Amino acid sequence: MTETPPEILTIERCGQVCIVTILSRELNSAAAEDLSTRLLALLNEGKTTRFVLDFDRVQYMESACFGALVTFLKWLARFNGKMALANVTENVRFLFAVTKLDQVFGIYADVPAAMAKVEE
Repeated sequence: MTETPPEILTIERCGQVCIVTILSRELNSAAAEDLSTRLLALLNEGKTTRFVLDFDRVQYMESACFGALVTFLKWLARFNGKMALANVTENVRFLFAVTKLDQVFGIYADVPAAMAKVEE
């Protein structure tokens, strides 16, 4: 019997913004592929080009996840879209800083602050 993998994210729409809450504590390469696929599917639906990713539960990310986020950001740019990250834990924020990706992604204290940025 094949076991269904656990859901790694939930999606909520708030006006023109799609709030993606990442449910996994650790984002490994398999999760990166799933995350990338789901984000691109949301973008291709054409309902929004504004995204907030809520990292509240994430304690660790592998490099593949950073790649998935950068790839999504590039796709989003083609549609003049915006993305912001919210509730990034100290451990994960450190990884963004070490990779200098904190200069590429807007990182905000909470979802409302991130939403305000992508709604501009």
